Amino acid sequence: MRRMIVAAAFAGAMASAMLPDANPALAQAARGAAAAFERVRDVMATRVRDTRLAGDPDRDFAALLLAHHEDLVFLARTQLEYGGDTRLREIAQKIVDEQQREIAEVKDWQVRNKPTNLPAVAQAAPAPALAAPSQAAPTQAASPSLPPGTDLPTVSGRVEKVDASAGKITIDHQAIPNLGMDPMTMVFRTPDPSVLKGVKAGDKVRFQADRVNGQISVVKIQKGK
Repeated sequence: MRRMIVAAAFAGAMASAMLPDANPALAQAARGAAAAFERVRDVMATRVRDTRLAGDPDRDFAALLLAHHEDLVFLARTQLEYGGDTRLREIAQKIVDEQQREIAEVKDWQVRNKPTNLPAVAQAAPAPALAAPSQAAPTQAASPSLPPGTDLPTVSGRVEKVDASAGKITIDHQAIPNLGMDPMTMVFRTPDPSVLKGVKAGDKVRFQADRVNGQISVVKIQKGK
């Protein structure tokens, strides 16, 4: 009887060994994955802790929520770069898409609710009425209104997703000074869909962003080097 049990166990082990690995992604980690996930752990342990608080409950909630979302995006992207399991990659991509939408909403709230204790310089006082022009001192023609993006800072970034039909583009970008945005990944609107012509996911770009009709939008974009 004992011989029969041992023989059966041996046969089962041999059969299992001959079957293909049900999850090859777990058999051999991608090269560099260990260091990458160590980096993820360090960032996730410090990002929220190092977030500067303003002492206002709404602004502090938004700031900490953004830090949390950015942590999840960083973790998910690391899985997409190094992981091989199909199901986990699907979950990671879903996390990236969902968190980016929420990040965009929170950043939009922050821009709409920026502190207003700075000197008001956006609107100039109306010019006084001019006297009739004379030959000695000709009047100067009024400057035409500048097109969107003329005096805006140019920012570097990497395109994550393009939805030209919806007029949207997702960019992993550097800080945007005129909007008070830190480096992050965000979904932008485009008032002119032709701006996105020739731009695709993976492209390195330089772009200008501003508020257009109340929405944070890309007004100019070009491929970078």
